[in-house]
Amino acid sequence: MSLPWYSPGSKGEPKGITPEYLRALEKKLGKKIEILVLPKYRIREYYKNNLIDFNCYTNPQWAGSATKNFQWSHPLFTVTNLIVSNNGTVASLDSLKGQTIGTVLKYNYPKLTKKFSSREIIRDDATNEEANIVKLENDRFKYAVVDGHHLAYYLRSNPNSKINPNGLLLEEIPVSCWIRKGSELKLEDLNTAIDQIKSEGILEKIFQKYR
Repeated sequence: MSLPWYSPGSKGEPKGITPEYLRALEKKLGKKIEILVLPKYRIREYYKNNLIDFNCYTNPQWAGSATKNFQWSHPLFTVTNLIVSNNGTVASLDSLKGQTIGTVLKYNYPKLTKKFSSREIIRDDATNEEANIVKLENDRFKYAVVDGHHLAYYLRSNPNSKINPNGLLLEEIPVSCWIRKGSELKLEDLNTAIDQIKSEGILEKIFQKYR
């Protein structure tokens, strides 16, 4: 992960949206939360060995068949995937026929799967969201699928960017937490904490800092 979501920070104190909302949940729960950043293939190993209790940047679709091992919380927020351009606007998916689109390695884009498979649209993978946006800025391609939060953070730091932020909405993904079955953390307590940081405006203030 990279900013705005996560950065290791200095002196071992992580920064970003994710550490900030986890600290907010920590206060509401009254429990110490140790933040671990794990590659996807390690998450299964950790929850199987009871080394992690919960994950708060996920949803059932991303979890796949493993979803049966978890209890799912109320939604925290929504991630918006947009198709944006460095050369005007994106009218529709049909207007992208034959074009190369910037994407993120190993990310799944359900609404584009058939178009990628048929080569109607060609994907060009970057290692992460930030690299994908930079490639678009540098004219490696004219279009890219970007996370709206990442794009807002990038444009705040790069006000003269040629990227048009008014992209074509591809999908909105609700992000929740899962709790490992057998964990001492109670779903009811986590849901209460989530509802509180949302209703009290704490979560919104965190997001505003990175827009």
